[in-house]
Amino acid sequence: MKIAIASLQCESNTCTPIATRRGDFDYASGKAMLEKVHVKEQLLDFGATIIPTIYAHALPGGALVKEDYLSFVDEIVNPLKGVALDGIWLYLHGALFVEGIGSGEVYLLQRLREVVGNSVPIALGLDFHANNSDELISLANIVCGFRTAPHEDQIETERKAMRLLLDCVKNNLLPTVRMARPYVMLPGDVVQTALPPMNKIMALSDRVEEREGVLCAQVFAGQPWVDSPYTGPSIIVTHVNDPTVAQSYADEIAQLYWDSRYEFKFLIDALEPQEALDLALKSPEKLVFVSDSGDNTTAGATGDNAYFIELVKACGASNILIAGIADAQATEQCYQVPLGTQLTLSVGGSLSEKSVRTTLKGRVIHRGDVLGYTGGNAGRSATLDCGHFTVVISENRAAFTREDIFKSINLDPNKYHVVVVKLGYLFPELAKIADKSILAFTPGSSAERIEDIGLKRIRRPMFPLDDNFYGK
Repeated sequence: MKIAIASLQCESNTCTPIATRRGDFDYASGKAMLEKVHVKEQLLDFGATIIPTIYAHALPGGALVKEDYLSFVDEIVNPLKGVALDGIWLYLHGALFVEGIGSGEVYLLQRLREVVGNSVPIALGLDFHANNSDELISLANIVCGFRTAPHEDQIETERKAMRLLLDCVKNNLLPTVRMARPYVMLPGDVVQTALPPMNKIMALSDRVEEREGVLCAQVFAGQPWVDSPYTGPSIIVTHVNDPTVAQSYADEIAQLYWDSRYEFKFLIDALEPQEALDLALKSPEKLVFVSDSGDNTTAGATGDNAYFIELVKACGASNILIAGIADAQATEQCYQVPLGTQLTLSVGGSLSEKSVRTTLKGRVIHRGDVLGYTGGNAGRSATLDCGHFTVVISENRAAFTREDIFKSINLDPNKYHVVVVKLGYLFPELAKIADKSILAFTPGSSAERIEDIGLKRIRRPMFPLDDNFYGK
């Protein structure tokens, strides 16, 4: 049995001006890619001959440059030409948007089908925030996705997709896939799977998955910062052989999603930026995190907007940490002087002309490489003591999602009253240490309110821009 595997992932944000390029990807090919995914043992236990291609994962960012994308596709498709395959396993994102192409997932599947035909089963493992194009269900035989947001089941999803694929190969099955759309577009930060109302929607998908013939019943919340006709939630059901049953189950889950639309709310304080800062400063809790949500680097934003820094400068309060802001030139200036030097720097607006630029006056108290939020090295950073507040400046876009990322540059968030991060909801590791969390509706390419994003190409009608249309 010959099974081909590939993984190509980037969560795109078409609202950001920074294109994603090949050099932004963590890359491995051939046998080296087997160490990047978590399905090797399953394949060996099955007695399969593994045909590895590439692993290429990038942090969320702008649309992927077409020529760089096509080079990845060629590296996946070309080694499979002339090979008698029994199955293909793909670990993708689902919200990869390619310049001049659109859905990177659909184009890849189309190219694969041209090579292997329609009789070879293809299994997908996708992110919970996938924006699934309508063509997907005619090209894939198995569609799985994360069942948690914040995400905690990535490895389980990889292995589930592989398990289902191997079962199909063993039993000579070509499952059928069907999709339903609830037409409810929501910011990711109100769609958390363990909390109402998404927990009851996920519970229904779990029950559907237990029904006879159902291999997978998957809820995808979508990613709103991609301006395309297929942006938004989708429900995909994989059935052994009955498309009518698969469609009815998908419709059932989609109906519950629609019926629950008014129940989706921010479950923490979500306020205008000045109100968010004022509340944080007067909060009696010891450690308060404030999310600069419009410049969320984990959602593909530029991370270079000094908008919130301006508010902190003006407030005069002390014991505040801002982690951080991306500015390669300012970072370099901090490395050109001895530690302890007092500097005046211009920071912000280095990546997007829409981002605010500001002046910082402070003392360089630390320099060092910051840990990447998915592992590895995120590049150089410098920490500036600006008197009543502290700022981390990084040469690349960084995301402070865990306590060990702070500690990688000698910072302890527990020593501050207010910590400002460029996130939406807090990742689980930070949520555990936060006494209070506040989301600020800051401007930027990851704006939280759907009305503020400026989407032009999405399907309409779409809640919350429109209402009372579903099923008509």
